[in-house]
Amino acid sequence: MREASSAGTVAILPNPHGGFISPAGDRHDVRRLQLTFYAPDAEVHPVHTMLAEREYVEAAEMVHWNMVGETITHVFHVEGDREAFAADLEGTPEVLSSDFAPGAGRRFYATVRAETTPLLRELFETYRAGGVVVTSPLEHTDDGGVTFELVGDAAALQALNDSAPEEIEFEIERVGPTAADPDSVVAALSPRQRDAVEAALALGYYDVPRSASHEDVAEELDCAPSTASEHLRKAESKVLRALFEQ
Repeated sequence: MREASSAGTVAILPNPHGGFISPAGDRHDVRRLQLTFYAPDAEVHPVHTMLAEREYVEAAEMVHWNMVGETITHVFHVEGDREAFAADLEGTPEVLSSDFAPGAGRRFYATVRAETTPLLRELFETYRAGGVVVTSPLEHTDDGGVTFELVGDAAALQALNDSAPEEIEFEIERVGPTAADPDSVVAALSPRQRDAVEAALALGYYDVPRSASHEDVAEELDCAPSTASEHLRKAESKVLRALFEQ
């Protein structure tokens, strides 16, 4: 993220057909950035620690969030042990309330309202003040990071990198334009989704006739078959929307 420009930040609106709409003349200044952040020597929030470190969590995404003052409400999509997660939340002082969507099975939605931490507030303020837009769910990775996408102009993205809290380490996964060229389509995938697609291609999952199953992909990724299937489904959806919904 060494590219910079003198232009101001760009107002970006969601496109109902996928992607984003920027003002005329500014399209080429807009960049899509995919990054993963880590906090190796600090705790961002106890709930983040649960999702990143507990063995009962197989996969997790923060799909919606709203911070007001010193409280934050999250909506998580989790694959794992619902009862263990609920018990962990119940025993966490920062958690003010939690609610689980009805249903059975290991995949579920949970709404969690909690007190923020100073580091979490500083991290969110960095995004807010930087003039960038978070455009994807926040996916918790197997190694304790959180992967997500941002959109903004080059100067705003550079400023974000420069002003991040010192406790946070960023790994830049992809930087590219918002247009759906092949590189940007791949950039839309999370690291685990890319791993799943690459494994599926190598194993013959997409051959005609198909010579591998999602169970084979799961074995290659060392995850549950339902997790592998979910990664592939989300990857396929992103690729198809990027290519055909312009």
